[in-house]
Amino acid sequence: MAAVAVGFWAIMALGARQPPRPEAAAQRIAGLQPDQHPSESRFYVPRTARVTNGTARLTYKVYGTGDSSVRDFWRTYDLKGSAPRTSQTSYADHVDGHLRKISVTYENLPPDATRLQREHPVDNRPATITVTAGPAENPRSTSRS
Repeated sequence: MAAVAVGFWAIMALGARQPPRPEAAAQRIAGLQPDQHPSESRFYVPRTARVTNGTARLTYKVYGTGDSSVRDFWRTYDLKGSAPRTSQTSYADHVDGHLRKISVTYENLPPDATRLQREHPVDNRPATITVTAGPAENPRSTSRS
């Protein structure tokens, strides 16, 4: 009886495997999954994440503090170069055969902007980071005749 119960449990456990959450699948495609960065102890959680036709799209909100900033996002995911310092700046690279594009949109500063700019360098202001990653396009397929 115990063997039957263990067998039934094993069949149920194997058959009940859930597909990866949309966040995990999108993060993996974009190269932003925590296990892809084993030297880091903390990570950003996407606000939205989806995969459509093999292309991942994620959005992140950073709050403009030392541990939640564009600068820290760049460091956490080992992105090359320095963090963008202007709004709606894009960054592109390739990760695991996918073209990855990252755009940063900084929030507008309130009326006391002069004081805030001194206290918060541009890449340390609140921002939305959008990441898209998917199969790299074949240049021949996108050329026009």
